[in-house]
Amino acid sequence: MIATPTPTLIPVSTLREALARDLSRGTSDLPTLPRGVADALRLARKPALDFSEIEKVAGEYPPLAARLLAVANSALYAMRGVPRIASVRRAAIRMGIQATRDVLYQVAYATMFVDAPRFRELIEATFLHGVRCAPYGRLLAGERGLDQDTAFLAGLLHDIGRARCWKIVAAVRGTVDVEAAEVAVDEFHAVAGSELAAAWHLPEEVIEACRWHHDPADRTYALIAAASDDLAILEVTRDDPGPARASLSALGLLPAHSDEVIDIALAGGMAVPA
Repeated sequence: MIATPTPTLIPVSTLREALARDLSRGTSDLPTLPRGVADALRLARKPALDFSEIEKVAGEYPPLAARLLAVANSALYAMRGVPRIASVRRAAIRMGIQATRDVLYQVAYATMFVDAPRFRELIEATFLHGVRCAPYGRLLAGERGLDQDTAFLAGLLHDIGRARCWKIVAAVRGTVDVEAAEVAVDEFHAVAGSELAAAWHLPEEVIEACRWHHDPADRTYALIAAASDDLAILEVTRDDPGPARASLSALGLLPAHSDEVIDIALAGGMAVPA
């Protein structure tokens, strides 16, 4: 029997070169946001939500309608024995302004993801991590007296550059060593994400969070994204709270407040449907 040769794995240096080369082209080749996504972001960023306008946009963009109805009919919002809601307007009213705004952001984020079937699970994991981070962003912004919606969006989108990087890696011919690819993606995702956020005209604070969440220094929303990141990880691992405590301290939270937030993460986090 002739042995099948083991495929040669693409080294991390080659993957780094591919990422650097592609990202050096800037954002000229980035897809524009679909109209429904752009409308969802526009509505989410309005100081006051108009439920009639949400109903109109959802009527033209089925993924938004489906998501609003799914969340409104979930156990988090629907009481036992109450009939399921089939109206987008009633769904938004049941959920309230804050939760509806959060769903608008989530739908926009999910649709932003590029299609890279080879790494679909890793991209979906990035999305779920962002969904976990986002409510911590809102919570921490409230503690600091900052804009909670901007902080929610910063937490939700801070890792969006990973999806862009995985698309680039997926285009490299040959057998990719996933561990090596993760090293390369870790290195480039912050730049990739900030470019995406800028190209899609997201708030400057969100662009900042995408670019600097691993090195926030004194950048407020990057600090919030970093702390949200650590809290979301703690929520899953229930392991060492040290990194989260350090991030919260850098953000300026008092020890007592930090302990309260860490307890939330250790108890299973914030109740936000993913």
